[in-house]
Amino acid sequence: MLNTMETDRKWIVVRIDGKIAAISTDYRQLAAISARLARDPKMKFGAVTAVAADFEEIWNLRLVTKWEDLILFGTDFQKRVWKRLFDLTHHEDSRSQEHQNRLISYSDFAELCENRAGVRAVAHAIGLNPVSVIIPCH
Repeated sequence: MLNTMETDRKWIVVRIDGKIAAISTDYRQLAAISARLARDPKMKFGAVTAVAADFEEIWNLRLVTKWEDLILFGTDFQKRVWKRLFDLTHHEDSRSQEHQNRLISYSDFAELCENRAGVRAVAHAIGLNPVSVIIPCH
């Protein structure tokens, strides 16, 4: 059961051209994305928005978001890790009891990412995930 303090928290959803770029409880992700866009003139985007959302909105958003609804900034490696994690957590059967109770080590997940030797790099990429509410690591 969630306590009132957890459900009263406001979340900041950052979108670029309608796609989700980050979700956090403060504006640091928005600042980082804005700085990245300002540094790279080749990036052409329209609207960058940041909207406060309550817990229920975020909870529902994580259930309906598809990979195509996201625009994530990171290295190609990080994006591959995030995509693999997304696929693992948003599989059609992921709501089944078997998938919900399944534990996987960072080593095993690194192997799923075809980089068993890079377990620390995989773990670091997971830690940098800008939408951990949508793509949870545990």
